[in-house]
Amino acid sequence: MHPSVEAFGLAAALLALGAALVHRTGFPPLPAYLLVGLVLGGRLHVEALEPLPSLGLLLLLFSVGLEFGPDRLGQLSQRVLRAGFWDALALPLGAGLGALAGLDWRGALLLGGIVYASSSAVIVKLILDLRRATSPESEVVLGVLVFEDLVVAVLLVLLGGQGGVGLLAGVGLALLYWLIARWMGPLLSRAVEGFSNELVLLAGAAFVSGSAALFHTIGASEGVGAFLCGVVAAGLGLRERLEHLFGPVRDLGVALFFLTVGAQALGLLQGAGWLAVGLAIMGLLLKLPLNLWGAKEAGLSPKRQRYAAVYLLPRGEFNLVLGALALQGGYPLAAQVAVMLVLVSIPLGSVLMRYAPDWFGKSRRLASSESPRQA
Repeated sequence: MHPSVEAFGLAAALLALGAALVHRTGFPPLPAYLLVGLVLGGRLHVEALEPLPSLGLLLLLFSVGLEFGPDRLGQLSQRVLRAGFWDALALPLGAGLGALAGLDWRGALLLGGIVYASSSAVIVKLILDLRRATSPESEVVLGVLVFEDLVVAVLLVLLGGQGGVGLLAGVGLALLYWLIARWMGPLLSRAVEGFSNELVLLAGAAFVSGSAALFHTIGASEGVGAFLCGVVAAGLGLRERLEHLFGPVRDLGVALFFLTVGAQALGLLQGAGWLAVGLAIMGLLLKLPLNLWGAKEAGLSPKRQRYAAVYLLPRGEFNLVLGALALQGGYPLAAQVAVMLVLVSIPLGSVLMRYAPDWFGKSRRLASSESPRQA
């Protein structure tokens, strides 16, 4: 038997264990995959699972691009832009933390992006799983995530290139993909309508993996290529169809990806010192007041402001992509902060999102009941 089959069997068993742990609680399984990988992943032969975890990450970024799309950019209201502006202040503030920690401008900017980026994939899944898609704060949060994805995609193009040629090539390819999504959408959409589901699935898989390889070949980030594929597909009006076709494959790949992140985290964090821990804590707390103020500027009530700030807590896919770039560029401190943020923020954010209405509602009722007594 091939070693990869044995590794996949063990990984599937660990994933099933993680899903079983949260099945009765109503929690999304992603935090469980991370924690199971962290605790039991030492027995897992991660290399034998490739390329499934890497494909899972690419499909995850592709799905984020599907949620972005040219149409979503046009729907950003002024109040969402105001909230996105306050949220984006975490990028220069995080870069400032990196500069104070002794990183050069590139390492500091990578750390700023790691602190800034919330996980669109994790947050959207949590909102849907908890059935809060129609709540007022969710509209603002989803708009802020679209704003974030645009900023981080630009950041990846700038930092993912290997030298000036890679940077220029990445910018040129990103512009080309955007123009295809913007101007050739209707023509290509009519052509794709007659394709069978099998053809759309296979052509989409070739498009995503081929674009990732193309971006990697020119020295840019392959994650940007996968993300832009989603943008183009959304521009073609294929969002719902591709979500349906790619959903099960993506979910399996993403589960394997987060399992391997947990399994590999211990090795990366073994050399982490108090500086990395302190930066991770500050990065986790930094966005809370910014998102509270941004939600206020967006016109949400005080209760909904707290909800929105909590919703934007989880970090995920883009943080790990930036962390990988940091590790490749010789910035292990930034990579350690990225892994710590993901390991802590996804379980913590899931718990806070799940119980925020109960906790905040209870505190409000206590405050209102004590007011007559004080009077």
